[in-house]
Amino acid sequence: MSGTALAQDAGKRGNESQNEPDARLPQVTVTATRSDHEVRTAPASVTLVPREEFETRNASNLLEAVRGTPGITLQPRQVGGRKTIALRGLQGRHTLTLSDGRRISPSDDVVGHSDYQYGWLPMSAIERIEVIRGPMSTLYGSEALGGVINIITRQPTDRWIGAASLTGTELTSGSGGDGHRGGLFAAGPVTERLGLRLSAEASRMAPVPLKEDRRYDEIEGSKARSVSVGGSFRINDEQQIEANLASGREERYYNDVDRAGTVYESRYPIERTQTHLAWIGRFSTWHGQLRAYRSEIDIRNERTMGVAPTRPQNLKDEVIDGFAALRLGNHTLTFGGEVRDETLENAGLVGGKDSALHKALFIQDELPLGHQVVLTAGVRADHHELFGTELSPRAYLVWEASPELVIKGGYGHAFKAPTLKQISPSYVGAEGPHTFLGNADIQPEVSDSIEIGADWQRGSLGLRATLFRTEVKDLITYRLISVVGPRRTYLYDNIDRARLTGLEAGFTRDIRPGLTWTTDLLLLRTRDEATGKRLEDRPNTSGASHLDWRFGSGWSTRAGLEYIGSQTSAATGLPSYMLWNASVGKRLSRNFTVRAGIENIGDVRLQEESPAFGYAERGRTVFVTLSAEL
Repeated sequence: MSGTALAQDAGKRGNESQNEPDARLPQVTVTATRSDHEVRTAPASVTLVPREEFETRNASNLLEAVRGTPGITLQPRQVGGRKTIALRGLQGRHTLTLSDGRRISPSDDVVGHSDYQYGWLPMSAIERIEVIRGPMSTLYGSEALGGVINIITRQPTDRWIGAASLTGTELTSGSGGDGHRGGLFAAGPVTERLGLRLSAEASRMAPVPLKEDRRYDEIEGSKARSVSVGGSFRINDEQQIEANLASGREERYYNDVDRAGTVYESRYPIERTQTHLAWIGRFSTWHGQLRAYRSEIDIRNERTMGVAPTRPQNLKDEVIDGFAALRLGNHTLTFGGEVRDETLENAGLVGGKDSALHKALFIQDELPLGHQVVLTAGVRADHHELFGTELSPRAYLVWEASPELVIKGGYGHAFKAPTLKQISPSYVGAEGPHTFLGNADIQPEVSDSIEIGADWQRGSLGLRATLFRTEVKDLITYRLISVVGPRRTYLYDNIDRARLTGLEAGFTRDIRPGLTWTTDLLLLRTRDEATGKRLEDRPNTSGASHLDWRFGSGWSTRAGLEYIGSQTSAATGLPSYMLWNASVGKRLSRNFTVRAGIENIGDVRLQEESPAFGYAERGRTVFVTLSAEL
């Protein structure tokens, strides 16, 4: 089984383990191998974030849903308080984001200062999120140096289900920052063979002015609405066809000041669409899928007071892919391929447009080597129209040493293809005070990673730890080639080499029935091999801890913290900081639940900690959510 059909089945099991913590039912991932595996024994470092968890966190987008997850830190985007996800210290552009296995256009690697890849789907449409840490180019190709984040959507079942939620938030200090969000979801059978699903969401968040100079907004405002409509048709007991359309429009806005001292408002209308059609089959000895999908994001900029806007940009991915997984005796062989046409429209390109064709074939084998030892090995060949062929091998061992102890580890090679801007010799980006030039000789970024980890569970206690090391070569950056007056000209080039080593460690403890304590920690050491210095915007230590208590007639509480250690940015040392949060929920009836909480209880403000922080954290915020499940 694969795709959303398997996602639905795995999602049910994952949620059961969260809703019934004492039962310790196994969580299941589909992303690590394209077949279902229990998370503990999957050949990768995997964390599942179920719907109940990101609802408890009051998450309004993907980033908020996964922050605090093992291995995840934040990196600045320098505009409007924006930030992106980093996995094990690798940048956001090195993390591939998927929706039910379909790639989402990585706008943060093409559009300067953007974080637009986190709002593709209504949160009401999401069943769970799978975070795979470590290189996954063998299965998924480019952008997967750091890992993969796969959004698994909710699917129809054999009966109609529905959900609705309404959230209000208020910043307790200063002005601005208030907002609201509403979501709807419904899915179920139309006929014996046909299932339908629908989700929608609308939100608004006011900007937060900068206290030191109210001409600027420290955190941008946003208005967004999105909808997702899909269905599945069961051909027979083994096969089904599914289709889906997801569409969204968002507007970001903030006040700024140009070099001449003119105060203006900058607005970014963002439109996203993704459509897909897929065949999914599950037979006695094999399962597989064949699908076609198209993703598009369109970004424009509008500025008041006659200030020149940035260029409009449009990214498209048109993909045909498929795979089959065969059980051959005691092992499982998975193979498949992908054809992807990538197009970028930008006025800095000759003719205002460029494209590249990607082709790939991959094969993977899951082979038992002995008692409770399984080897997963594979290789992928990617051919890029502009820079040629790249091979991505991977090998991973899992040993179930005892019912309590699982030991696993392996090696992976991954790569990141240059963007169409970077590889185009005709590209000239001359917005703002700097000019950026494309480079036809640029090569893909590549990484080699090893890791070894252990997971031990006995009774009420679970312990986990993973050591990893990643060597990255040919990191793409820009090199200063000329200075004429105030204008600096840079050339995209491969000049950096880096090493990242670290330890992920954590525990889960059921202190008593209904009372659970969970803690995860990341220790990270980085080195720029050219300068010998640590890499910027990567905290040495980070972690998250929370205590959950379920009691009485439907009561639940959470108290938690998130710690971000010291780091450097723009050659400036940044101090550590800690965010505290707490919430309480009550099931009012079989269908209705209310939850209220406070985020950033200490009202930590990064601008006051150091003006060199390139992103912002929202101040002390109160939220209330009313939700209904049918």
